[in-house]
Amino acid sequence: MVQRVDVQYVQFYTQGNTAKRVVSPVAPEFATVPIAKKKKIQRIYVDPVAALGIVVAVAMLIMMVVGISQLRIEHQKTAEMEQRVEQLQMEQVALQAQYDEECDLEAIHKTALALGMIPQEDAVRIPIEIEVPSQELPRANLWQRIGTFLTGIFA
Repeated sequence: MVQRVDVQYVQFYTQGNTAKRVVSPVAPEFATVPIAKKKKIQRIYVDPVAALGIVVAVAMLIMMVVGISQLRIEHQKTAEMEQRVEQLQMEQVALQAQYDEECDLEAIHKTALALGMIPQEDAVRIPIEIEVPSQELPRANLWQRIGTFLTGIFA
């Protein structure tokens, strides 16, 4: 079997190998200004995509609230218009009844005949036919058609 070797540290002490004590501190050649320690800046890192997402979500929320308020206003306007239509229909019925009471169609018919008007059935109808002369344009040659085409494009 292998034996373990005992290691013994050898200490050779010699005179004068220790550091000597300093009697007075050495003054520096230049005046030292106390350096202020920098405060450690605490940084908060923000993900720009997350910040953009939050901004977009807030903007959409604001737009939804504005849209809902506009929708409520439009519903109120619609209700007001429906009430106004009902009121006008009732007024129209009342005015139609008043017109029917005050208007005498027989008197109007007699007055019209006395003024010389005739009934529609007795009116003579004369059909008129008009012939539109056909206008034949002279046939343009190739260069005239190309010129007309280019004029139409760039005009």
